[in-house]
Amino acid sequence: MTGRGAEKRERILFAARNLFLRNGLRATTMEAIAREAQIAKPTLYAQFADKHAVFGALLEQLVADKHAAFDAALSSEGPVADRIGRALVAKFDVVAAAVAGSVHADELFAAHHEGAELFARSNEEIAQRLAGELQAAGIARPEPLARLVLAAAKGVAEEGIASANLSTDLMILAERLIGPELGG
Repeated sequence: MTGRGAEKRERILFAARNLFLRNGLRATTMEAIAREAQIAKPTLYAQFADKHAVFGALLEQLVADKHAAFDAALSSEGPVADRIGRALVAKFDVVAAAVAGSVHADELFAAHHEGAELFARSNEEIAQRLAGELQAAGIARPEPLARLVLAAAKGVAEEGIASANLSTDLMILAERLIGPELGG
């Protein structure tokens, strides 16, 4: 994609994100996205078949941002339980920031089934990365523990993605689930 095409795509995604957060997925139309992005509808349709394709592109961006934040925190210094806790916090902070302040957050979370395969691949990659860290730390059964930690973190985040306590709760979760396995 040329620089001009990439710039238009970014404008489209920025406009769509704002509209989805402000109006919800159902109420956002391709016409509204084109108007918000200040482009012609044919230009929009040249990039995306429909608003679900636009939403899918936003989900891909979200997953890439989650992975970058997760990997950076996991690669940081410190004990494995702390690094994993920080990585979980970073992952869910990206999600929380993506829907911050939107009254349509529940609708957008419910609509993420459109990216179910994308999220399944993402979750598997993160589980493998965690299992590798746990194995390197000497934990005997790293894969089941990685799945357990991720499932528990998902439950904690679903209960309060915007909670002021989410970071603390995720750090405690990692400490309590991983610490005993390390003998500490």
